[in-house]
Amino acid sequence: MAQSIGAKIRSGFVGILVGLLVLAFAVWGVNDIFVPGVRNAVVSVGDESVSTRDFQRDLQSRLREIAVQRGEGLTNEQAYQQGIHRELIGQYQLRLAIEKDADDLGIGVNRQDAKQYIESFPAFKSSVTGEFDRDKLVQAIGGLNNGYSIKAFEEDTLRDLRREQTTEAIVGGIQAPSGFATRYFDYVSEQRKATILTLNKGAVPAPDAPDDETLQAYIDGNAVRYTAPEYRKVTMIRLEPQYFLPDLEVTEDEVRAEFDRRVARGDLGTQATRDVIILAASDETTAQQAADRLMAGEAPELVAGALGLVAPDSYDDIEKDTLIDSATDEIAFNLEEGQAAAGLNSLGGWEAIYVPEVTPGTSPVFASLEREIRQEIGLDKAKEKIFDLQDLIDPMTFENRTLEEIAEELDLPMESYDFIDRSGSTQDGLRLAGSTNIPGIAADDTLLREIFTADIGLDSQIFETVHEGAVLFRVVDIIDSQVRPLEDVRDSVIAAWTSEQIQDALNEHGIALAGEIGEGRTLEDLSEELGTAATLEERGISRANPPRDIDGQIVVDLLTGAPGEISRGAGVQPETYTIARLDTITPNSDGLAGEILDVVQRNISSEISLDIQNAYRLAILKEHELREYPDQVTTVMGIEGQ
Repeated sequence: MAQSIGAKIRSGFVGILVGLLVLAFAVWGVNDIFVPGVRNAVVSVGDESVSTRDFQRDLQSRLREIAVQRGEGLTNEQAYQQGIHRELIGQYQLRLAIEKDADDLGIGVNRQDAKQYIESFPAFKSSVTGEFDRDKLVQAIGGLNNGYSIKAFEEDTLRDLRREQTTEAIVGGIQAPSGFATRYFDYVSEQRKATILTLNKGAVPAPDAPDDETLQAYIDGNAVRYTAPEYRKVTMIRLEPQYFLPDLEVTEDEVRAEFDRRVARGDLGTQATRDVIILAASDETTAQQAADRLMAGEAPELVAGALGLVAPDSYDDIEKDTLIDSATDEIAFNLEEGQAAAGLNSLGGWEAIYVPEVTPGTSPVFASLEREIRQEIGLDKAKEKIFDLQDLIDPMTFENRTLEEIAEELDLPMESYDFIDRSGSTQDGLRLAGSTNIPGIAADDTLLREIFTADIGLDSQIFETVHEGAVLFRVVDIIDSQVRPLEDVRDSVIAAWTSEQIQDALNEHGIALAGEIGEGRTLEDLSEELGTAATLEERGISRANPPRDIDGQIVVDLLTGAPGEISRGAGVQPETYTIARLDTITPNSDGLAGEILDVVQRNISSEISLDIQNAYRLAILKEHELREYPDQVTTVMGIEGQ
């Protein structure tokens, strides 16, 4: 469906459009107007950008991975505080830099290669036949439930393969020297033993219960933590293609005709290919002798030697019209497998042309693609219906007709949302993401952005949704962002205040106890004195596998310090404090060889490769301007004001 909603604006509105452009220049500046994706991107390099929609999709995917790895999820605010967004932005920078360089170098990827790459995925193969099953691909992409489409997946695959080609040219063949790998292995596998004393909240007195004045002061000092977002109540006419699918008829003839068109275009199935061997000859007789001997089964190299010809040219698995010489190509593709012929090329030279193997083309099975094609035709019809409805809605909006009047006259459904925040979540925390078939309001960041920048009580103009639908809305009411009253958050405030008081007391007490160690007492003495208020354990520490349940700075101190040195700090778990003593250092005594050496070399080579890629990224960014849009990031994550 080449025609977009925006393309159907009537010529009578051109004056208004020009006026809006002039206003945009005044407000945003000339430069940003002509940078693609600036208003809807999180990062750009030159004229390439990553959209807020892609960022939201990748963020949700990353948060799901973290939830699986850690056994618990992160909120968007926690993810922001932990820099998850920075990880993604860094990946985008490298990706865009490589794409820009690929553009400059003219690197491309054959779509047939990309198709074969996708079909090689084990997850997309039939458990019965072992062959590629497009239904499995459709199910896998649809199961992501984030607006990701088959087309988007295929385009991403093309870009990924293109980036791999570019990167391989830069870092291909890198291998760390074995001597360096050995020294590195000795360094990371050095074993250290430490004694760890961990204080718990029983080591300090419980704080007195806080009064309301104390709690309110705590809220005031941590206002961001206890501030409710802005909520907006909205009513709208939203026309998404999926809404119309149940009422649209797609006939068998339409599906079959579209299937036949795709086969004729070469979009479905595979083209026949063949191996071709060409021997250049001085005359017809020699060319015919060569062809006869090739058909008799003689090796092409031996035939060339026996007849005094130059070495044969060999082409493997090629499609028709691939050979540069059209006359040679025509002869080659008229031969059957195992046949050879003498013929003239386009320049009048004689050749012996031999086809040792033919790989027939494959024809797609209509039944396996019928459902997908039917759905695509239905979606196209639904989009066309939306275009037609827009033709009716456009003039009505310019006549200042209300949403209710438009809905009644055109018999359109209206939607109402009783207060949602910028992320599309209700006051109860329910995110309105919709389902695989019906997209929710939270799945359309463009719509949410328009809602949260609109004035209350005014009907919007119609505009396109991210799902190629159309929408117009009115903000009915607004609940301003405000600090929640004490009575609404009392329990959580008491818990947070109490935990901070305990941690402050533990920090103070831990510092004092560490001072006593300097005066001759031991961790063992302190553990005996503290009893159940502390735990004492011996731990092995190595650079190859540093512990994650000890504070990072303490681990660093233990890995860089000398035996007998003391390190201290707040524990990883809330309401704990850690005092650690390094006891012994045992150098690695195992040799490095064989498979282990290969693994270490690969890991180091990978690190070197990443360093080179980073230097490569910086070099590209000197030629192509890098822009980041942190406001877009915080808007997508629903944490504006950070």
